[in-house]
Amino acid sequence: MLSAENLFTYICRDGREILCRHRRKKGQKHLYLRLRNDGTVDLSTPWHISRTRALSFLREKERWLLDRLDFRDRHARNDPPAFAEGCRVWYLGRSYLVHIRSAASNRLDFDGERFLFHCRSEEGFQTALNRFYLRSAKRHIGARVEVWSKRMGLFPASVRFRRYKNRWGCCAPDDTITFNTALMRYEEALVDYVVVHELAHIRHKHHQKAFWELVAQHIPDYRDLRKRLL
Repeated sequence: MLSAENLFTYICRDGREILCRHRRKKGQKHLYLRLRNDGTVDLSTPWHISRTRALSFLREKERWLLDRLDFRDRHARNDPPAFAEGCRVWYLGRSYLVHIRSAASNRLDFDGERFLFHCRSEEGFQTALNRFYLRSAKRHIGARVEVWSKRMGLFPASVRFRRYKNRWGCCAPDDTITFNTALMRYEEALVDYVVVHELAHIRHKHHQKAFWELVAQHIPDYRDLRKRLL
């Protein structure tokens, strides 16, 4: 499918500015709007749709878009891209202040009340944060997998951890489950939902009715929880 793309800034009625990505596609019949996790918007339209018509469509959907942005601001758990004095880090649904200390190497630790960034170079903050989430995920999510595996009677071949951009977990055909270490930013109820979701894939390698019924047996409010994973 042939496509063309351009970026522009959309100014809402309340003055908020949103970076939009307009994709025109040959063969597409309808207009689609999607809010990405980073707060930008994808606007996909048929090839013949003009910029004026695309902007009109965006204006028609503005209330929905602003509601989604407000929801994202309340529930997203985004960490700072770099260290700055007074910055905060998310851990299991709560935001904690980061304190810095000089050290021979970069490492991030949590003492139950705050984060300590043992720092040789502030440029290493993001790497230290990712390593902290990896260590924590192996311990915390690994323990939740054991709990839910026993409850559900479903056991993965192995459990792995990595940083994904666009998914929270993955169950491979051989029943190896991989979890996104960024889950450690979210409260335990959301971690449990993802664990149950991936364990359910051991029995059902799809997202059809039987799969969701199995998830609902163990996480009745899964619909509300999955909306909060941003």
